[in-house]
Amino acid sequence: MNPSTIVKLALIPLLALSTANSVPQLVNASTSIAGEVKSVSKMTEINAWGDSMTEGVNGDGVSYPAVLEKLTGIKTNNYGIGGETSEEIMNRSLKKGDQSNDILIIEMGDNGGWDKDIDTLINQYKIMIANAHTDRYIIISSTDDPNDSDQIWGYTDEAIGLEDTWYEEALEEAFGEHLLKGRQYLIKRGLAINGIPFDDEDIKRAKQGLISEKLRHVEKDNTHLNSLGYTAQAYGVYELGRSLGYWK
Repeated sequence: MNPSTIVKLALIPLLALSTANSVPQLVNASTSIAGEVKSVSKMTEINAWGDSMTEGVNGDGVSYPAVLEKLTGIKTNNYGIGGETSEEIMNRSLKKGDQSNDILIIEMGDNGGWDKDIDTLINQYKIMIANAHTDRYIIISSTDDPNDSDQIWGYTDEAIGLEDTWYEEALEEAFGEHLLKGRQYLIKRGLAINGIPFDDEDIKRAKQGLISEKLRHVEKDNTHLNSLGYTAQAYGVYELGRSLGYWK
């Protein structure tokens, strides 16, 4: 799929899951992305801060900031550097200084830098936002599988479906409507955005609380997304930004 095209998907099966005990149902839904982009100040830019997930590792040239720029028509700066901790990302943002005319998108924490203390991570986010002098921001929570003990976010083998993980709950409490729950969004919408129907394995994984393997290069690693995953994540940011009034 060409990410530069704003897609209209009709009658594509989406997975409806509300709790870990939910029975997955395939429902027909007419999905449409708005065609018009709201006029934004020519000086406004989107600053996407993060690590390799923002940089677009394993995306075969596709990153979510690049797709987001095409969806919004707003210049989007990819400030993702692979391997950086949340503290390092925060420090880079602080060095940039005032971003009061810009929109911040932040995804960090996969590489540590917060000592597995969610309050420390939340405080780092808040410092970045305060130092940027902007109230236009989106926080993206991890897309990692909750059962992947090799990753910093892995913590349970229970089937949690679309229930909040402990960190999604904490981040939502801190940032409310500014939070994009990356894992949940990709479970619900990741395949549909790319025009791919759910199969039995996708449904099984969704009940477990895991995104489809079709959205990763699992032969490379189990954390980074592929071009389909990054494209879907960009749509998640786009949809949330639209609801917050950042663009249309």
